[in-house]
Amino acid sequence: MIKKYVVVNAVDGLRHIQSLVLENNCEGFPVMEDNQIIGILTYKDLLQSHPNRIAADAMSDHIVYIDAHSSIWKAKEVFDANHTDLLLVLDNKELVGIITKSLLEAELGKHIDLLTELPKSDFIYYNAVRFIESNQELSFVFFDVNNFGLIDKEYGHITGDIILKELGTLFKTNLPEQTYVSRFGGDEFLVLTPYYIDKCYTFTQNLLKIISRYKFHKNIPVSVSAGIAERKAMQENSQNTLRTISNLINLASLASTKAKKEKCDLCIATNYASRTFAG
Repeated sequence: MIKKYVVVNAVDGLRHIQSLVLENNCEGFPVMEDNQIIGILTYKDLLQSHPNRIAADAMSDHIVYIDAHSSIWKAKEVFDANHTDLLLVLDNKELVGIITKSLLEAELGKHIDLLTELPKSDFIYYNAVRFIESNQELSFVFFDVNNFGLIDKEYGHITGDIILKELGTLFKTNLPEQTYVSRFGGDEFLVLTPYYIDKCYTFTQNLLKIISRYKFHKNIPVSVSAGIAERKAMQENSQNTLRTISNLINLASLASTKAKKEKCDLCIATNYASRTFAG
């Protein structure tokens, strides 16, 4: 957020506010009247209004707030849902900063994997917390490319990168609503689903079939092992939500490793044990 923001008065002239834009490199302002925020004024509003008007004439009274401790992904949701260009940030009901849409987009870039254009793992954590807080069912699927090191050695790292990018596109284009994917690291991908274990198993098998039928770069054969961990499968006493999520992801990762070692498509972790399923 921008902590050193500029507040304008409802009766301030737009010419004066335009000079503030140049002096402070601002994209938006909270508008005050009688020590109360009554609207927001963005640079776009200034461009669309006559310079002889006052702030109250050009501002929008559609004020959108977000808590200072919210995730950056929550901020994106709020922007998208409210079609606004400016968020006011509150901490204990006190205005402490503003977030512009361009600032958020620049910050989000740090949380996107440049190669695959998939979000990084914090995106999965954010949505998993949402699921748990709303008492929604969830399962994780951990995907690991088989023998990816050999692909890199035989065909080169550039080719390996192309294959990872193709996998990222396959995940993005074949996930249903309320299912989220990230590049977890290296040749590993993590998917969060809102499913019970049986439905997650069917979903994962379908995705594995799509991957197995796809013609990758230079027709290089690519296969993937997957591991599933369901929230209900854990007899977890911890009240720490993030620890619960981390444990589940670790279980799914171990299950995918087991699937790879046993040369089967898929392994399901259940109460820290696992069941394997051949393709």
